[in-house]
This record gives sequence, structure tokens and C-alpha cells, in this order.
Amino acid sequence: MAEPTATSAAASAQSTRFRWSLEWRLLLVLLLCITLSATTVIAVLRLPSAWWPLPTPVYLQQIGTVLLLLCGLLLLARRWLHTALYPIRSLGNVIDAVRLGDYSLRVRTDRPGIIRELATDINQLSASLSAQSQGVVESRALIEKLNTTLPLPWFVFDGEEVLRLANPAADRMLGSRPPDGITAATLGLDAVLQQPSGATVQIVLPGASGRYVVHQQAFRERGRRYRLLILVEVETALRSERQQAWESLVRVLAHEINNSLAPIKSIAETLGDMLHSDEISKAELEQQLQRIAHRASSLVRFVHNYASIARLPQPQMETVQIDELIRHCIDVQTGIEICSSGADLTIQADPVLLEQALINLLKNATDSSSQQHSTSHNADQNKQAAPIQVDWQYQTLHTQTGLNIRIVDSGTGLSATDNLFVPFYTTKPGGSGVGLLLTRRIAELHGGSLSLHNRDDGQQGAVAELWLPLRQLADG
Repeated sequence: MAEPTATSAAASAQSTRFRWSLEWRLLLVLLLCITLSATTVIAVLRLPSAWWPLPTPVYLQQIGTVLLLLCGLLLLARRWLHTALYPIRSLGNVIDAVRLGDYSLRVRTDRPGIIRELATDINQLSASLSAQSQGVVESRALIEKLNTTLPLPWFVFDGEEVLRLANPAADRMLGSRPPDGITAATLGLDAVLQQPSGATVQIVLPGASGRYVVHQQAFRERGRRYRLLILVEVETALRSERQQAWESLVRVLAHEINNSLAPIKSIAETLGDMLHSDEISKAELEQQLQRIAHRASSLVRFVHNYASIARLPQPQMETVQIDELIRHCIDVQTGIEICSSGADLTIQADPVLLEQALINLLKNATDSSSQQHSTSHNADQNKQAAPIQVDWQYQTLHTQTGLNIRIVDSGTGLSATDNLFVPFYTTKPGGSGVGLLLTRRIAELHGGSLSLHNRDDGQQGAVAELWLPLRQLADG
């Protein structure tokens, strides 16, 4: 049993007052009953004599005997009441403690009869309330931590739009801790409260200003209506994403342009030195100029490939027979066997973009599988290498049904999955590094997704899955 607390002490004091009140009432009732009984006995003993005779020794002896008997009965009655009422007092102590919020007290359950059943039920009730109280305390502690650490400002207003709660982020936004009883109109948030959840508004406050997304949720506590207002700043997140995008773009452009311009610069300097020394022949001059032209062409292709990602058109939806489209894309590939399986399915999509995405994936699978098997087979045996498997079916992803096209190769697998969709990153000789990025962009324009992972069936190779949602395509 837990140590007594202020709550349990108050409950014990109140229960003690109740206990003495009940005991004294019962004792008075018993005393009255015993007195009436004794008076009746004395009257019966004195029936042969006249009424109200003078006291005689025998009569006094009889009265003394009756009085002694009364005292004994009274002591026995008090003792019996104490024993009989003790379990009830224990129950009362625990009930009073529970009522005052102290759930540490328990009642003994070793007494017979209905008292044991009551004690068991009260102990179970106290344990259940104790667990609930502990959960409330932990929830409040969590809310306090969220209140102090959450960077988003939030406010709680009542039905009259009076501010009741605000976290430190909200205080910073307001410029200081708002006084009690201040209204939304005084704070300049009355117009924000009228906006629907998800709306974007311009807010100007002493501590902050900018564009914010409004999130509201109504709730009730103790029968009163409240409204939770959360403000999410959009400018900071957008600026951060834009900054990261620009940094990535500049890094890629600088790397690729430098790779092309550095050799051109070196060749040009070499040609200049040779011209000054008259040691260059026409054939050697043509060779060096061809190298410059080749590097310039590579730079032009790079710029074209990068621009092609940004210039993808919006999909022009029409009914596409998937099995025919996939088999047409397979026929374009050479050098390795490709097996396909799937039902005659149709989908609303852009056939040109979808064909380009499938050709990119099949080309990657063919290159990977051919490169892997060329290490252990000669050129004449490449067609006998393990085939590429292509299958398609309707599949539900995140409660939405769509078409899933799966391409399984038998190549070396994926080694650097973090760089798969980095622009111009490639592990293939002569690769452009935009095929997967372009394919994912096509999938996203259709509302779908592209995922790549290594095979999990014990075989070497990779799996590419192109998923396109049916509902969104049909609506498009």
C-alpha cells in the first residue's frame, strides 16, 4: 500500500467523521432498546408489590444486577459494532480516496461474504482508475513537451473567440505572451479564423509575417466548444527547397560543363604551342580539331538532354492496349531474349510518353543483362543468356487500383540506389544519365510512380516497377 498522501488523509478524516456518526447512532439505538428491555424486566420483577415502593435491599440488588447486565451488553454491543463496521469503514476510506483522486489505497479481500465481493470490485475499480489517471498524466506530459518543442504556432480559442491557450511559437509570432482573455480580433486573427482549413493567407503580426497555410479543428471539453488553429509557414519551406534545387542544378551543370571545357582548353593550348613552334602537321591539326568537335558535341547533347527533362509535354490521354504496346517495345530490343506475360489490359495514358518510358527501362535491363553474361559467354552465346521477364497486371497500391508493369533483368543488380535518379549519374559506358529520371518524370505526369530494387528471389539482377493509377488516368 502506498504511503499516505494529503488526499488520503483528507479521505480518512472524512471517513472517520462518518464512522463515528454511524457508530454513535447505532449505539444510541441499542442503548434505547436495552434500556426498554431492562425497564420491562424490573417491572415484571416488581409485579407482586405495589407500584413505586420504597427501595429495599433485594430491590436494589436487582437493580444493580440489571445495570451491570446493561453495561456488559453495551460493551459487547460496541465491540460487535466495531468489528462489524470495520470492513465498511475500510470500503468508505478507499471510496473517499478514489473520489478525491488517490488510487493507491486497497481493501482487504480475505473477509467472507458480500464484503469480499464489494472489496474485490472496489479494488478493481481503483486499479482501473489508477491506470487511466496514469495515462492522463503521461498524455499531459507529452502535450507539454510538444507544446514547448513544436515549431509550429498554434492557438486555442473558445466559442466567443477568446484565446485560451497558445504555445511558445505562437507567443513569438505575436511578439510577446498575450494577456488572459484577449480576443482573436485584438490579436488580428479574427479573419484567419474565418478561413477554411487548408487555405493560404497572408498574415502580418508583430513577431512574424508571411504566407501561412491555415489548419483548424473544432473540439469540445467539458461541454464547451473550442477551436484549435495551427499556422504553417510556406515561404520558409519553399525557399529551402528552391535553394537545394538550385544548388543541385549548379553542381551538376558545373561538373558536366567542366568535364567538356577542360579538355577543349587543354587541346587549344597544345595547338597554340605547336603553331608557334611550327611543329604541327595538317593531319595532327585535323585530329585535335576533331577532339574539340567531339567534346563540344558531348556538351551540346548534355544541354539537350537536360532541357528534355524540363520540356516534357503534358500527357495526351487515350486508350492504350498494354500488351500490344509492351510487345512493340520488346521488338525494338536486340541481343537478348525477353519473355513477357500478362492479360489483354487497357489503360488511359499517353502512348508516346508511355512507350518512351518502357523503352528506357527495357534498354537498361538489356544493357545490364548483356554486360553481366558477356563476362562468361562469348558474343555468339549472348542470345542464350538468362531472359528478361516482363509482366503486367492490375494492382492496388495505397487503396488505389492501378496498372503495375514489372521488368526483371538478370544483370549485376543495383549498387548505388541513392543515385538512381540523380541527373546525369550513370554507370554505363556512354550513358547519358537521364533515362531513369525521364522515366520517373513520365510516371509522375501520369500520377504514378517508378521504383527500382534488387531481386529478392535469390537470383542476381534488378526489378523495375512502373505503376500507373487507373482512377486518376480515367479522370484525366
